[in-house]
Parts: sequence; structure tokens; C-alpha cells
Amino acid sequence: MKLGLCLSGGGAKGAYQAGVIKALYEKGIDKFHSISGTSIGAINGYFIYTDNSENLEKMWIRMEENSPETIKVVDKTVDNSQTIDILKALEFNNLDMNFYVNYVEIENKEVKEKVVNISGLAENSALEAVKYSALLPANESSTLNLKDQFLIDLKEGLYDGYKLDGGLLRNTLVQPLIEDNVDKMIIISTRHDYIIPDYIKNEYDEKNIILVRPNTQFSTEDTLRFEPEFCRKIYKEGYEIGKSISL
Repeated sequence: MKLGLCLSGGGAKGAYQAGVIKALYEKGIDKFHSISGTSIGAINGYFIYTDNSENLEKMWIRMEENSPETIKVVDKTVDNSQTIDILKALEFNNLDMNFYVNYVEIENKEVKEKVVNISGLAENSALEAVKYSALLPANESSTLNLKDQFLIDLKEGLYDGYKLDGGLLRNTLVQPLIEDNVDKMIIISTRHDYIIPDYIKNEYDEKNIILVRPNTQFSTEDTLRFEPEFCRKIYKEGYEIGKSISL
């Protein structure tokens, strides 16, 4: 069976997603034909792609070691270099699977989505695509939420030439799995109210779509809440929910 795995974005809420992945692996659900990831989903997916799932758990439950005490803004973006350094330290085992990530390219105040299959890419190129997928814009002087402020800054041309977080356009990257004709897919969303879009239902019988959603209703602020206690709590929630999944 060709199994697909879709990992949505959500910043610190990716701890929940990692807990689900841990439970899947314990149940022997660990062979994927294709995976896709956006933002933190791209980072989590990279652990799977390089056969380092045990290190994924360590990253999230030891967040006091793996996250800066304060969010750092560099060149109008949320600095993700520390997380990328964690990925660089992993042994690069290129598993036989497709791994799709998305990010946005900005030119002349217009945003275009770029979807990259990093399977077969050299390690540096693969990490570059993951870095862009998880690179959030940030305006330190703003009182607006991230997305509203980004739209203002975009119109002013502040991000021309940038490559930024894929979730700015599409937070749940399912289309590549459909195009790969996977037989069944698991979608791990970080939204408690995520609903499977009609275009997916038109392609797949719902019995072949396993949707995994958190019980917790996360807030917008939780995206950057990389606090050890919070991450461990929602990791455990994901793990408990994941234990009930069967193919």
C-alpha cells in the first residue's frame, strides 16, 4: 500500500504533531511512499525523511535545550537558524520516499507558492527548502497579528526578493500526495476544526483519509509559544490521540 503523510504548519503546535508521529511509529505505521510538510510540518517531516524519528521526540520534549529563551527577529523574519542547526546535526539518511515542502517566493509585491520535492536533493539544498518553508515574517513594531501585518508590509514591497513560510498561502499541503496516487493518506492538522476540503473528497473515498486533529483549541499566540511545559503537554496530547489510529 502506498501511504501518504501530510504535516500541516503551526509553529510550536508542531509538538502535538510530533506526539502523533511517535504513536504511529510505535504501532508500526512508519513506511511512507510520500510525505508533505509546511513550516513546522516540513521540519518534523525532515526527521522522518532522514530516518531520525527518535531525535524528533528529543527535540520537542527537551525544548529548554533546543529553543532560544526569546524569539529573535533577523532581517524582518523570525530566526529559525537554531532549529535548522538541529537538522544539520542529524545523520543524513536519504530514505526512499518523496518529501514535498512548500514556501512562497515574493517578487514585485506578489506572492507565488513554490512546491519542492527534496527527495534526491543534496543535503544543503534540502535544508535550504525546509528553512524557507518555516521562515515566518516578523515586524517588531507591529501590534497586528502576523498575517495582517505581513499583508501590509507586502504591499509596501518590504519582502520583495524573500522566500518565506509556506503557510502564508497554504498550510496543509495535500495536493502532491494526490498527484502521487497514494492509496491512503494521514493528515495531521494542528487545527482542532480542520475539515477535509471537497477537492480531496472528490479524489479519495473518505475511508482512505485519516484525519488527526488536536482536542485543544490553539490560539494564534501559541504559534510562537516554544515553552518547554507547553510543548511537552501538547506532545503528550498528540501521542495519546495517535495511539487510537489504525489503518
